[in-house]
Amino acid sequence: MEGLSVQAKVILLILGLSLVSGVVGTWIVGDLFERHVERSATTALAGAAREFEAQERADIDKLSSTIDALLANEELASAFIARDRARLLSLAAPLFQTMRKRDGITHWYFIEPQPAKTVFLRVHKPELHSDVVERNTLAKAIATGDMGAGKELGQTAFALRVVRPWVHKGKLIGYVELAEEIDHFLTSMKSRTGDEYGVMVKKEFLDAKAWAQILGNRANTWNDRPDVVVVDTTIFNLGIADFQGDLANVPDRGRTLEEIVVDDKAWIRGIFPIRDATDRKVGALVVLHDFTPMHLAVRAGVLQTLFVMVAFALATALALVLAVRASIFDRLAMLQARLEKAVDAAGIPPERVVQLGGNDTFVRLETLFERLIAAQPYPQPHPPPQPPAAVVRRDTPPERGA
Repeated sequence: MEGLSVQAKVILLILGLSLVSGVVGTWIVGDLFERHVERSATTALAGAAREFEAQERADIDKLSSTIDALLANEELASAFIARDRARLLSLAAPLFQTMRKRDGITHWYFIEPQPAKTVFLRVHKPELHSDVVERNTLAKAIATGDMGAGKELGQTAFALRVVRPWVHKGKLIGYVELAEEIDHFLTSMKSRTGDEYGVMVKKEFLDAKAWAQILGNRANTWNDRPDVVVVDTTIFNLGIADFQGDLANVPDRGRTLEEIVVDDKAWIRGIFPIRDATDRKVGALVVLHDFTPMHLAVRAGVLQTLFVMVAFALATALALVLAVRASIFDRLAMLQARLEKAVDAAGIPPERVVQLGGNDTFVRLETLFERLIAAQPYPQPHPPPQPPAAVVRRDTPPERGA
């Protein structure tokens, strides 16, 4: 830079500033594009969470409608009123097989009104009966005389339960409960949305021994995290359990997590709370939305924008350089030529010392002006005015004898 002329320095400065502004502008535009894409993907995440709620409502309606049909079955009512467990099971077992195969219903209970909450028959497990169940959906049905419904945690997973009082000819004869495991929720949602899902549950609501017995040693993921465990997922090892915060603090509207890129695929993630029938935050739904096409489109758009911005910056720099040369440096060059002619015409001797950068317009102009100044005779300063000399007046002595 030391050996460059002022004109070259100005041109390089204009070129550099233009290129920097183009690159910075591209970065800003790309960041805005990326944020817009992420907002769009976040909307898709919220839609996936609503899909989970819609799936729950649809299955509650399905279970409720099925119970209504069962309550209208007089044969079932007659066997239950008679407390004939064997006959009730023989009537209910074929129906249960059909409901399991067609609707995914996994649990069917007949519950006594007195003593309250005592199981008269488990159709799905008839050898187990006469025990008392403490579930909030059943408690709600008993307390309100109406339907109790919601997700409840068992020892290892969620089950969606619907309980209805069975009123036969104006008399309460008991309660009927249907339930299903919600593991099909995620696969069903994935088939509709194409997203990946995972459900995490706080360990304090699960049973470690039951978890180990069901999954076995090889598939046991209980110790993967100290506080939570993934109870269901459509995909493994893709950031499902990476959230390190407390699930109880996940806001109701959910939270967007950082995006991840794996195997040339870009995923944006979100986490949403899962509440049980008592409205406790017991777990969370993790959603992974594949926004690879949008991500690649943004990258391609940023690259194209970079080319355009750089080209525009170079064009702007060229225009500025031409303008600066025409308005400043060309006029200075003409002024230099005129001064050189004037100096030569005046016969002013050339400078004896060759200055560094002597070919530069500004240096040449400085040299010419110095030569002109040096050739001019300095005017002699006028002496300061002197005060007038004092006049000594001598008085004539008087004549003697006067």
